[in-house]
Amino acid sequence: MKKCDICFKDYKGDAGIRIHKSKAHKDEPLGGASTKDKQSKTKTTIQASYGDHQTKDFKFKCKFCDKRTETETGLRIHHGIVHKGITYPEPFSTDEKGSRTKSVQDAHGDNHTDDLQFKCKFCDKTFQTERGLKIHHGRVHQDKDFPGHCYKNSTGSTAATKDPYAKSVAKEELLRSPSVPLDMMVKIDKATVTDQAIDRLSDQLEECKMSKKDSSAASEAMNSFTDSFLTELNKISKLKWFFFNSGSFYDKTRNSPDEFDLMIYPDVQVSVDFDDKSVLGFYKVKMVSTRVPELDGTVTRNDYIRPEAYKTYVFELFDRVLQKIREGRRVTKRVKSRNSPAYTIDYKAIPGKKAIDVDLVPCFKIEGWPPVAKRLDPKWISYDSVVHNAMKSCDVVCKKCPHDHPDNNLLWRLSFAKAEKMLMKHANSSGDSTFKKDAYRFIKLYICNMKDQFPGKIQKFSSYCIKQFIFTEFDNWPKKPTEEVIIQRNILKHLIEGLEERCIPNYFLQNDNVLQFIPTDELNLLCRGMKMEYEKLLGNK
Repeated sequence: MKKCDICFKDYKGDAGIRIHKSKAHKDEPLGGASTKDKQSKTKTTIQASYGDHQTKDFKFKCKFCDKRTETETGLRIHHGIVHKGITYPEPFSTDEKGSRTKSVQDAHGDNHTDDLQFKCKFCDKTFQTERGLKIHHGRVHQDKDFPGHCYKNSTGSTAATKDPYAKSVAKEELLRSPSVPLDMMVKIDKATVTDQAIDRLSDQLEECKMSKKDSSAASEAMNSFTDSFLTELNKISKLKWFFFNSGSFYDKTRNSPDEFDLMIYPDVQVSVDFDDKSVLGFYKVKMVSTRVPELDGTVTRNDYIRPEAYKTYVFELFDRVLQKIREGRRVTKRVKSRNSPAYTIDYKAIPGKKAIDVDLVPCFKIEGWPPVAKRLDPKWISYDSVVHNAMKSCDVVCKKCPHDHPDNNLLWRLSFAKAEKMLMKHANSSGDSTFKKDAYRFIKLYICNMKDQFPGKIQKFSSYCIKQFIFTEFDNWPKKPTEEVIIQRNILKHLIEGLEERCIPNYFLQNDNVLQFIPTDELNLLCRGMKMEYEKLLGNK
């Protein structure tokens, strides 16, 4: 069966999908929804997407787009997600012909349009306040300088004004949490918690669980592999190599036992040029140790280490190791993008079981907490030693910088893999809730299921993005006991907002947006999937 990537209906083949899209989604490109998806969905599209609602009366029409809903509550939810930068107007119903009821129309007039005087120079969005426009520009048009705003004058034409503080505001304010914090959201969520929603969350929890047998077998196999791999690596190399485990198997949020991440680094001293802040999150790395002949081919005359050369050299070492160790006979090297920092293998460790996906990531360990990162103070971690140890070090990995920069071939990506692991592992330690880690696992499950439904469509959005999002949710966790369904659906609502606005702030680096290089089509697809999960937790499906 094939699934439509716009409304998720099932069809037998590609031909069926094409015919369906030509009729139900004729205003949208065949590859997925356009960037105007949220503004152009008509009643016809709604009926195509939700066949069981076709006979219902969608009488509440959005003031700012063509969206219609059956209830005022539905309209408010739509407005809160899609038009949150605009003051919510009272809804108005429509008569059978689709025009506004006159009494309501007279009451509202067309004043709302006149109030929206701040117009974006790069798209058609208009805002009531200059700050709303600025926030929209840090999230959506971050690659462009803020030009000031356009306002409507009395003749209807537009005039521009420059804001001398725009650039500083864009860097200081725009990547704050984009909406009402989670603890406030759950207080104002008055929607009923239905039996269907409770059952849905319960079923998903069962789906997330790993059997202890499978987990133990995978762990034993990986321990044996790691011992053999590091022993052989230290035989063929004159450097001393170490590793640490990262990823969700080790922070106890694994949904399946078939993925492991290993960060591998040599015992050499390097320094990071944090003074060069031209590309946030990417920095030059310099060799500090006395000359290391083995790495001579990776170092410039100024002692800067070239990430691509270092990765190539270490990958060649990995090749030699796998040819030597006994476990190497059950390993298949996976071909990945040249820009990937990981050497990925499929390790057929357990007969009759799925191959284990292993990412071996060459890196350098950086002692101390980087000055460009925010100081961690999560109230949801009850052990001070955990936070202290999380900030003892960070890493740099060979992730290619996507910006056009004169030193692009020298820039390394700053990584907080160790801190992420420690924070997630102890996320439930404060005692206020045991649901935090499950909430994260549910989001991962949603994404994993979508990847299975749409192979090749979701490639850039990863667990890393989800962690940056969920840590902020943990910071604003409800203080009082709250229904898990209410918490999860409001977490989903926040995630939908982030996907709609193409902005999830990096938890560790201020003003860094982890979604900025993810394709719009991928974000649109994710957004539609999360909306369907949100509807299910409202008990609507």
